[in-house]
Amino acid sequence: MFSELLNFDSIDASKIFDFLYDEIFYPDFIENKTYLANKIKIDPQSYKKDEGKEHTFWHLTTRIHKYTIKNGNRYETKTERLIDYDRAKRLHWVKIIIENHSINNIKLFYKKESKGKKPIRLYLWLYEKDFVVILQKLGRSSSFLVTSFYITHNAKRDDFQKYYEDYINSKDPDLKGCEWF
Repeated sequence: MFSELLNFDSIDASKIFDFLYDEIFYPDFIENKTYLANKIKIDPQSYKKDEGKEHTFWHLTTRIHKYTIKNGNRYETKTERLIDYDRAKRLHWVKIIIENHSINNIKLFYKKESKGKKPIRLYLWLYEKDFVVILQKLGRSSSFLVTSFYITHNAKRDDFQKYYEDYINSKDPDLKGCEWF
């Protein structure tokens, strides 16, 4: 079900984003609708774009990199989104994970975030492949893709295992009755 990683060897580096968008993201989330549990639409939020592509696309294929530059006598921190090959090579898994959230390879759990209005997000963790898809509910029957990423550190994997166990053991009272389906 979870095929090999995408191989970019035959793609010009300047065309990788176009390939990912045209061949995977656009068909999976724009051209065709994607549903969680056959009833919650994954909204690609096409009204939010950067460089002609949905913000969600950039969150699924890039990562923020911070760096410091000297400007006169001061230092400034700058950020930019650069390709994250670990995410990009697994982009074709995102729709599969959402549509097959109930298979044994996926640990599903809800987690209350600590930033902003503290939304409750749904995590779909393909734990044997160290890949996570995060969704946030928009309304009764829709949600949006927050991000997806490849887990590269044992500490993050341990955190997710704890979040999963806390959820299935009902340890967080804020999550009582939070399920979307």
